[in-house]
Amino acid sequence: MPTVSQTLSCVNVIDREFSGTIAFRNEKLTLPDGSKVAIGMDDGLWVIVYQKDANSPFNVYEFNAKKKTVIVDKKPGTPADIANVKKIVNYFFERADVDDLVTIIADGGL
Repeated sequence: MPTVSQTLSCVNVIDREFSGTIAFRNEKLTLPDGSKVAIGMDDGLWVIVYQKDANSPFNVYEFNAKKKTVIVDKKPGTPADIANVKKIVNYFFERADVDDLVTIIADGGL
């Protein structure tokens, strides 16, 4: 099955103003390391909901790509948190199978 990165490599036009969410289509699906990720995007604001494993709490990262800032669980983040956001997103894009995901577009479409 193709990953998100593999699928994006075939795309000729990228909508940089995309608003929507990419998440696993059901609660049982995880990344190969057992983590779960959902990514909400609205232009330059990305909200990443991350769970390291089934026994860990969810963390919410609010990453502002334009300002290069992050808020983690409603508290100001650090440069290390920004690096962690990039690591989580890259791992998700490189390892999540497209067939395991659902895309919810902000206007209600799929």
